[in-house]
Amino acid sequence: MAEKKGRSIIYENLARRKDSLNTKFNNFTLNPPTTSSMTVYQSGHKSNCEPGWHTRIRTYDHYIIHYVLDGRGTYYAPAGTYPVKKGDLFLIRPDESIHYQADWSTPWTYYWVGFNGGEAPNIVGLCGFSDTCLLRSYTLDDALTETMRRLAYPESQGIAREYELLSGLYQVFSLLMRTHVQRSVSKTEQYLNRAIEFIQQKYSDSDLRVSDIAGYVGIDRTYLYRLFYDTFQLSVQDFVLDFRLSKAKSLLKYSDSSVGVIADSCGFENQSYFSTIFKKSFHRTPLQYRKEHQRSDSSVLHKA
Repeated sequence: MAEKKGRSIIYENLARRKDSLNTKFNNFTLNPPTTSSMTVYQSGHKSNCEPGWHTRIRTYDHYIIHYVLDGRGTYYAPAGTYPVKKGDLFLIRPDESIHYQADWSTPWTYYWVGFNGGEAPNIVGLCGFSDTCLLRSYTLDDALTETMRRLAYPESQGIAREYELLSGLYQVFSLLMRTHVQRSVSKTEQYLNRAIEFIQQKYSDSDLRVSDIAGYVGIDRTYLYRLFYDTFQLSVQDFVLDFRLSKAKSLLKYSDSSVGVIADSCGFENQSYFSTIFKKSFHRTPLQYRKEHQRSDSSVLHKA
């Protein structure tokens, strides 16, 4: 367990996850690494996936890149909800509560690799990921597929395996960097990105004000309002509310937390206010929403 921003974080325990008929899972955290600049924590391969299969809410202390080989799914992260298809990669970042779900008609298959180190934040940016976009694609050739396969099925043992994994990881980085096209970002986009980044960080604070967001971005409230309305047809307050409600829906569906805990963690002043707003927006109470989705997911296999 770790502490961040006054809240307890319970990280996913890699030691509890085992191979299954359709999943190859590697846990490389049992032996201490000999290098501190970058470490491979885990890797694996999901070769077949049940329709609609999904994870529970998870939080990791390292980065994870998934590369989708076939099929479709959806990735839910604080930065947004991402439809994922063949050839796409999505990034899980440390200390962020996430989950993902396979498509019902064409469930995905994928490789993944988990890593961390002092270079990691800068490297993932050079690979094409950002605070507001955790999805990109690679469809140039089979090089990335083969590299991810070697990471999922390493051949070496002992110290040689550590360097085999690092070699593969840096090859992944190289392929992604070479195919990442840098584009110029307008001042307006920079302001919006900074505002959304701040909302993602602070949405759980019920005292979050528009003036706080404007101050972080470095513009006045009126200009900030105009940017949001022109881009999203929403006021800043409504954007924050929609973001909080979206997070609450995910927690109701994919976690066992009480309604009161969810209300608090999503920045609502109290459970009563949260329930009122939720029912007004979705025409059902939070508990009704949870029960509906528990029934609809009852036939889906959940894995730890």
